[in-house]
Amino acid sequence: MNVNFKRALVGAGLIALAAVPFIAKADVGFGIDINSDNDSHYHFHGNGWHHPEMNKAAMSLSNAKRHLWYTKGDFGGHRENAMRDINMALDEISAAENYAHSH
Repeated sequence: MNVNFKRALVGAGLIALAAVPFIAKADVGFGIDINSDNDSHYHFHGNGWHHPEMNKAAMSLSNAKRHLWYTKGDFGGHRENAMRDINMALDEISAAENYAHSH
C-alpha cells in the first residue's frame, strides 16, 4: 500500500480550513440571537409606551447579558445563572410596565 503523505496532508489542511467558519460561529454565539432572546423577555421595539427609566434599565440588563454571553468560560455555572437572572429581571420589568399600562 503506497500512501501519498503530501496529498493526505494537503487534504487534511483543506478540511480544517473549511471547518474554521463553523468553529468560529460555535465559539461565539452557537447560532442564538441575543436580541431575539431579549425581546422574548422585554419588547424593546414595542409601540413606544415604555416608561423611560424602565426602558433604560432593560437596555442596561440586555447589554450586561450580551457581555456575559461573549465571555469565555463558564465560571462554575455562575455565568449561565446570571443570564437566567437577567431574563427574569427583564420579565419583571415587562410585567411592571404591563401593570402600569393597564391601570
